[in-house]
Amino acid sequence: MPSPKLILEGFMALRDNSSRRAVINEIVDSLSSHEIREVKSRLESMTFQCDLLDKLPLELVAMLAEYLELADLILLRRVSKRWYELLSSTIVITTAMRYHMGKNVIKSDSPVDLDALIKKRIRAERGLPAVVVTIPNNLSRDLRKDMNRDGISCFNGVCAWIEESTDQTTIFVVHLPTGKSRTLTTENREEFTHVEVSDTLVSATSVRGYCHVWNMSTEQYKSFRIPSLQFAHYISIGSKVVLGYVDSVVHFCFDSGVARSIKLRPFIVTLSVHAEEDALTVVSVRRRHSDNIQPWKDGTLFVEEHHLNVQKFSVYENKFIRTWQQYRELPFQMKGLWELQCEPEDMMPYRESLCPGQSSALVVNCIGDPFVNTLSLSLEADDQITVHFHPAELDFKNQHANLDYSARGPGLTYCFEEYEISMKMKLSIGYESPEPGHVCDAKGRQFESRHTIDFPKTRPCTSVLGDGDFVIFPSDDKIWIWCFDETWLPSGVPDMRIATW
Repeated sequence: MPSPKLILEGFMALRDNSSRRAVINEIVDSLSSHEIREVKSRLESMTFQCDLLDKLPLELVAMLAEYLELADLILLRRVSKRWYELLSSTIVITTAMRYHMGKNVIKSDSPVDLDALIKKRIRAERGLPAVVVTIPNNLSRDLRKDMNRDGISCFNGVCAWIEESTDQTTIFVVHLPTGKSRTLTTENREEFTHVEVSDTLVSATSVRGYCHVWNMSTEQYKSFRIPSLQFAHYISIGSKVVLGYVDSVVHFCFDSGVARSIKLRPFIVTLSVHAEEDALTVVSVRRRHSDNIQPWKDGTLFVEEHHLNVQKFSVYENKFIRTWQQYRELPFQMKGLWELQCEPEDMMPYRESLCPGQSSALVVNCIGDPFVNTLSLSLEADDQITVHFHPAELDFKNQHANLDYSARGPGLTYCFEEYEISMKMKLSIGYESPEPGHVCDAKGRQFESRHTIDFPKTRPCTSVLGDGDFVIFPSDDKIWIWCFDETWLPSGVPDMRIATW
C-alpha cells in the first residue's frame, strides 16, 4: 500500500482543477459516517476570512483613514477589538483629523481630547449644536432691508458688529470662547459703515472717510485716511488692513502705522494680502489687444475676449513697487457670456471672502451652463488662482461661513439655499472637493452639499458667519449662536441667553 506521502504527492501533481475535484469527491464518497464527521469537524474549525486591516502597517491604516468620514471612522471601531485598537491609535486619528479639519486644529494628542474634537466636528457636519445662545440684535441694516453683511464680521471666535442702537457709532466686540466683550468708539463718535475682524485687529470704516483700527491684545488704536467708501474689497489679516477699489489699493500696516496706496489700471477683481510681509497680489481683468484706459467696465466676461493680469507688489524704500507680473487666460473653461456680480448702486463687485487674507469675485453664468451657474475667483497667498464652482440652488451672494478658517482646513462650508428656489429657508452644509476638469492654470474646487437643515419660519436669516466651534446667524430680532463644544459655558456678554433651537 502506498504511503500517505506518495498519495499526497500524486494528488498535488494533478494540475487540472476538475481532476483534483473528482479525486476529492471519490474520497468523500468512500468515507464512513464517523470519518465524515471527523472531516466536518476539521473544516468547521478552519476560517476562510482574512482581516486585511490587521495585516497592514499602522502608517497605511492612517492613510486609509483619510478616505473615511470621521463618523464612519467612529462607527468602524465597533467591528472588533482589533479594529477599535487600530482606529483609535493616535497616528490614525491625528492623520484623519488633519486631513478633514486642517493642520492647526490639534492642540493635544490625548485620546480624550481627540475624541472630543471628533464629536464636535461630527456635530458641525450635521448641524447639531451642543449649546445655543442668543444676543439681542442691534445690527445695522442697509437700504434693501436685508441684513447688512458689512455690519458684522467674525474670525477665530471673535465677533464684532456695528450697533444700531448707538446710531452706528459703536462697535460691539465679543470673544465667544471666553465671553469677554468690549465696545469701541472714536473720540468724536464717528458713524461706522463697515467692520472687519482679523486674528489681531478690529477695523471699521467711517462716514468721514477714515479706517479706524484697534489691536485686540494691546488695545492700541490707529487710523488712516481712505479715498472713499466705494471700495470693492476689504481685507484684514495679521497686522494688515487693505481696501481695494476699481483702480487702486490702500494698504495699512498696524505695526509701522504706515498706509501706502497703489494706482492701477481698472478693473481690479480680487486681492491677496501677505500677513507676514508688506506685500500683496492683485488680479485685474483686461480686454485682449486693447490699450484703452477703460477696457472693461460693464461686468461682462468672455473667455475669448478677456484675460487676467496678475501683479505682485512689495515695499522698496517705503514705496510699493511691482516685483512680478503675468497675464493668464480666464481660468474657467466654459465658454460663453459671464457676468461679474456687482452691486446696483455703485457697480462694485460683491465683497466676498472665502478665506482670510483673500478677497473673492462672484461670477454668474448668463447662458445657463448645465455644469455650474455661479463661481467665485479667489487668489491664495502663493498667488495661485482658485475657481470655486457653486451649485445653482445655493446663495453665495450673502455671507457664508467656513468653519476651517482658523485651522486652515479644506473647508466645511455653511451656506443658505436661494429662497426663491426652495420657498423655504434652508441651510446647506458641505465641503469643497477638487474639480480639475473645468479649469486651466488654476485650482478647481466644487462645492458638494452633504446635509441640509430646514430653518423655522420664525427665524428668517440669509447670512451665516463663523469658524471653529461657532456659527452665527444674524436674524431680525436677535443673533443666534451655535457652539459645537458641549463644555462651553457662555458668560460675560450682556443679555446673552441660553436658547433652544
